[in-house]
Amino acid sequence: MKYLALLIALVVAADASASAKGAYELYQKDKSKDRDKKIAHELIEGSYYFSAIPYINTYLETNNEIDKELEADIETLVIKTGTMAVLNLEEKRLESFNIPSISLILGTRLFNKDQNLKAYEILSRIPDSHQFSTEASLIKGTIRNLERKNIEALNLYEQCSKKAGNLESSSKGEKLKRYYNYLKETCIIRSARVKIEEKKYEEALVIYEQIDKRSYKWPYILMDQAWANYYLKDYNRALGLTVTYKSPLLESYFFPEAEVLMALSYYNLCLWDDSLKVVDHFYEVYQPKAQALKDILGKNKSSHTYFLDLYYADTKTREDLNPFIRNLITQTRKQVKFNLDLASLKAAKDELLLLKRLKNKNDFTETLEGNLDSTISFISAKINFYIKKEIFTFINEIHKHSFSMFNLKLELLSKKRDDIYNAKALAESTRARGSDVNVNRKTSQYFFDFNGSFWADELGDYSFGLQTACRENKVAKK
Repeated sequence: MKYLALLIALVVAADASASAKGAYELYQKDKSKDRDKKIAHELIEGSYYFSAIPYINTYLETNNEIDKELEADIETLVIKTGTMAVLNLEEKRLESFNIPSISLILGTRLFNKDQNLKAYEILSRIPDSHQFSTEASLIKGTIRNLERKNIEALNLYEQCSKKAGNLESSSKGEKLKRYYNYLKETCIIRSARVKIEEKKYEEALVIYEQIDKRSYKWPYILMDQAWANYYLKDYNRALGLTVTYKSPLLESYFFPEAEVLMALSYYNLCLWDDSLKVVDHFYEVYQPKAQALKDILGKNKSSHTYFLDLYYADTKTREDLNPFIRNLITQTRKQVKFNLDLASLKAAKDELLLLKRLKNKNDFTETLEGNLDSTISFISAKINFYIKKEIFTFINEIHKHSFSMFNLKLELLSKKRDDIYNAKALAESTRARGSDVNVNRKTSQYFFDFNGSFWADELGDYSFGLQTACRENKVAKK
């Protein structure tokens, strides 16, 4: 097996070298209008995907025709490099080309600029039978959702999840399978969130059950499920879902919003002291660490590599800077979008290394290396900005929820003054106060006796069993 791997590596290197040589010969001798297209094709054949991009760009700037071979090459670049392909072309120029790959690139770009009407029009050019129609359906569904055209949005999300599921089953490569699974789960989650917007919480919860607990997306939907149960007034189930984040298996995930929801759930059960403890814990844990993160951001806000370097740094280095950094980086690295960009960065670096190993250096290969250096710097800065944005979002979320917690604390103090409250009874442990009589459970849900441990099979199925302390509820029961 070791010798077979070595043989494959040598063959790949030989093919790459031959393709680079062929591209150089075209660069030197070919004077036709198709020269850049031919050079790009040779480079793509040798797996020099990022190196081919400038030549595709140059060709498309002055030529209006895209033949089948070029269309296939552009599709390959989109798959291998993402939206890096035809990156430098102006939008008006891109709009003149009616092929699925360019429509996806342009539509995505317009959507990211909030030009939703135009984005929807461009994405609608992609035939339903094309492999890129899955991504198109996802973005189009999001546009319709933003326009509050939820019936259309749900239909598009359903199309997206079905197409992605079929492509996941038929794909041979593990990376492609994971990518299509990511698209499928994203569309399923978007459908559930539409249902939540429509206040159809039971339907939303049924949809969320389609997401496997092993999915990287699963920890994020716990909050959605908790809010759905909260709006259904099943506060015990909402508490159970938020406490799931306390599991050692989810230690790298933390959501300030979970603290808010927990405090609100206790509040609605009229358990004022429990709610106050959560509020105080929020300020004790999140506020100081948010300030420490803010200090790090302030010192390195102009750096294009600092936060990316933190990703590669060892655990001790990150922990010495701030206790939250390690978990934030871990949480970020599990996000598919981040991993796609990281994969592009690694691919570009590998391609540069391949170029540097070529024996015959010339002005052509030097140009390729220079272009790749620029591409690597661009992708690195993009990932660095993404991590920085995640940290900024986290800090802003803490500030936003701090305001909610402050108002809740004022209300809780008022309730404690005005209400008759048995402090001794509530001083007892939560577990002692709980009872399975107070647990609402569907026939499809398992029942676990909570014994103080967190087991993988139980994650997401927790429910507290607290009895409400609200006087009106007690009177009604009598």
